[in-house]
Amino acid sequence: MERPSHDVCPVCGWPTAEPYQVVSRHPTSEGTITWSRCACGRLQVHRGDTLVLRSPRPALP
Repeated sequence: MERPSHDVCPVCGWPTAEPYQVVSRHPTSEGTITWSRCACGRLQVHRGDTLVLRSPRPALP
């Protein structure tokens, strides 16, 4: 079964639901906000299991 394209990073194909590196977690009244990095370095923001935001391109080292 193939994953829909929005379930993986469009740059490197890493699964969105499996953050490569968690940067921080913050409890809020609407659930936990998790900032993470993808394997390619892109920042992502999740609220619970929902992807809220993804940086437009990989972060520079």
